[in-house]
Amino acid sequence: MPFFRHMTAQSYSAVIRRYGEPLSVEEVEILEPDPGEVVVRIEASGVCHSDLSLARGYYPDIPIPIVPGHEGAGTVVEVGDDVTSVKKGDKVFTIWMASCYNCEYCLSGRFHLCENALESIVNASLPSGKLKIRDKAGNSIHHFTSTAALSSYTVVHEKNVVKLTVDVSLEKAAILGCAVLTGVGAALKTANVKEGSTVAVIGLGGVGMNIVQGARLAGAEKIIAIDIYDSKLEWATKFGATHLINALKEDPVEAVKKVGGGGVDYSFEATGNVVAMELAYKIAKRGGVVTIVGVEKGGVNIRIPALDLHMTEKTIKGCYYGSSSPRLDSLKYLRLYKAGKLLLDELVTRSYRLEEINEVFKDMEEGRIIRGVVVP
Repeated sequence: MPFFRHMTAQSYSAVIRRYGEPLSVEEVEILEPDPGEVVVRIEASGVCHSDLSLARGYYPDIPIPIVPGHEGAGTVVEVGDDVTSVKKGDKVFTIWMASCYNCEYCLSGRFHLCENALESIVNASLPSGKLKIRDKAGNSIHHFTSTAALSSYTVVHEKNVVKLTVDVSLEKAAILGCAVLTGVGAALKTANVKEGSTVAVIGLGGVGMNIVQGARLAGAEKIIAIDIYDSKLEWATKFGATHLINALKEDPVEAVKKVGGGGVDYSFEATGNVVAMELAYKIAKRGGVVTIVGVEKGGVNIRIPALDLHMTEKTIKGCYYGSSSPRLDSLKYLRLYKAGKLLLDELVTRSYRLEEINEVFKDMEEGRIIRGVVVP
């Protein structure tokens, strides 16, 4: 029996119709894939802080209605013409950067900054510019980061999926597509943490925990985990944290100085909060590297003392997708997982049904989970 009837198929998706309001779970139609596109039955989807930020209105220029989600994993059930990288039945996970391999950034090896992929992300469409999701009234719905993975089925370009080549559960594979690539990449690639160095990580969600283990993989001597939840701090020890600071119970600046001898070589912010970003600057030592990974609201500015920046010669970096080559690095991190060097099982702290998507967001805001995974 063909998957598509009359050029559409049924699916269920979490939908944002108004920023700042609860999501609805709706029966929708997905359209047939065009050349180069595939349909994936989503069997697990990680929920990222970026999905929460989207729902709360942090990206008001992104059009709605929209289906969030970009950490999907599942099975290819249909392929369009000219698809060469996957076939029906393949197990895949999504990546949200469909690098074109032709623009200035791709040609210089900075695939995560692909300007053509960025255009479709901003437009919340597929790389073709088309929308392949419709509600029951026939109105089009946008695709967050061109993936729209908080669905039972999704249409994506083949560049937005990676075929699983090792034996790993789909729940674990799903979080490779953002949390692992961004967090581990922030430490290994964006900041380029050196062996024997001191590191501090502010914010211990899915990305923050991966920064911690990225610093461990880099050989950092001291890894200071900073959060406001004791449960997350305890979890951080599993990923490689050597020192723990609850920022509600002690002054984090003074506490870091005691551990790091005046500051750390590398500080990371992974909360999406400007106060934490400014804290990351304060706890870096002279000549230190400050890496901002979290996403704040548009229009919010970080306040950095100009004279101090001059006198300390600190470096401030932004981090986008862990400065990764998503397709290559995700498979590299999978090999590290299979070798027992990178933790994935411990990242997923709870599974949810799709209709519980608002509960996932609540648990994230209250610090109850590292990474929640939706099983549609």
